Amino acid sequence: MRVMFTVFPAPAHFLPIVPYAWALQAAGHQVCVAAPPGVATGVAVPDFHKAVTAAGLTAVSCGEPEPLSVHDRGYPGFAGLIPTIEESERLVTALGISPAERAPWDVFHHFALLTMRNYHPPVPRQDVVAVVEFAKEWRPDLVLWDPWFPCGAVAARACGAAHARVLHSPDYTAWATEKYAGSGERNPLIGVIEPLAERYGQQVDEELLLGHWTVDPFPAGMRLPTGVTRLPARYVPYTGGGLMADWLRRPPSRPRVALSLGVSMRSFFKGDWGRLAKLMEAVGGLDIEVIATLDANQLLDLPGPPPDNVRVLEYVPLDQLLPTCSAIIHHGSIGTFVAASAAGVPQLICDTDEPSRIVGTPVEGGIDWDLKCQKQLTAGRTSRYVTERGAGVRLNHQTQSAADIRAELRRVLDEPSFQKGAQGIHEDWLATPSPTDIVAGLERLTAAAR
Repeated sequence: MRVMFTVFPAPAHFLPIVPYAWALQAAGHQVCVAAPPGVATGVAVPDFHKAVTAAGLTAVSCGEPEPLSVHDRGYPGFAGLIPTIEESERLVTALGISPAERAPWDVFHHFALLTMRNYHPPVPRQDVVAVVEFAKEWRPDLVLWDPWFPCGAVAARACGAAHARVLHSPDYTAWATEKYAGSGERNPLIGVIEPLAERYGQQVDEELLLGHWTVDPFPAGMRLPTGVTRLPARYVPYTGGGLMADWLRRPPSRPRVALSLGVSMRSFFKGDWGRLAKLMEAVGGLDIEVIATLDANQLLDLPGPPPDNVRVLEYVPLDQLLPTCSAIIHHGSIGTFVAASAAGVPQLICDTDEPSRIVGTPVEGGIDWDLKCQKQLTAGRTSRYVTERGAGVRLNHQTQSAADIRAELRRVLDEPSFQKGAQGIHEDWLATPSPTDIVAGLERLTAAAR
């Protein structure tokens, strides 16, 4: 069968789908990845097709490069598409969002909707229309789409294909859709997809919003409660190919600890809120080797050079680094959590007690973005899962001293229970159907949906 993937043109959205695409290709199916060409904003990337072809997949570049509707102010009414605290608080009351549900709500309202609106403003963009037009020409049997890039659903319906979402983060959109149901409030996801759907004479219904089914690579303890039809899958970390450095081939002479704080935030915000400085103070002087993947922007956080036992490299593939490590300190992203789970490595996850929110104020020549938190947006969910499984600890740079963090690191390295917990997460990960294992399920579900 023909399978079309479509994603927001950025690595964080594309890399998780690569193992599924490889599995389908290996089973003899025709596979392509159709997406806008992207732009150099830091949110999307330019020449997105190059990332696709570098992964050994067929790319289809749809439309012409165009500024993002919100982040690049490409849509004239962009200011009205920026999430606000005031509207969020009103909806929390109207939808009955409990304190325990604030974390997923904030991610949905402040991050997911903002990302979607960049390519789905009230007037359909030419590059998104081109995605639908390509589907009509190529006529895939199955469209697998990024939940934060929902034009894939319209493309599937326009050509009569089965379609499913492939989650790269917990299912915020289905969770929010169920919260809106029966509330009297209009689900903003309808407003996101409706202009494009109407262009093709389509009604927005639950299937258009959520797909025929959902490929869900998250363990039960990390899922949001939803009633969608799920196809469980193993989240296989992929970060691209690369040459393994000589030093990674040899066992370290003392315990090695990875320190990774991600790449998304460092593209937009200077320094690291004092977090990195405290982490460096905590690891300095310990009889360990720290491999820190940091760029010059993040290093602005340090008052001086890193400690002698810290080696700073801008990038090292985690699938090469983590098998040599005794632990990883990280920011709580899904990708890093999965890489550590695949390697069976204990995790120290940086998290704080504040909600994850971002707001923007239009100013002359741009938008003044204000990240209302000092953490990664999924840190709370990943840290809770890891600590509940006994596979690591939670670090809060706002409340813990460097001495506190040092003591936690020593505990993770010295107490065998953390390695046992990490091994448990790894075994559960291995027990989940691999991308190859789910191909037959995709074939069966596609035949039924079509």
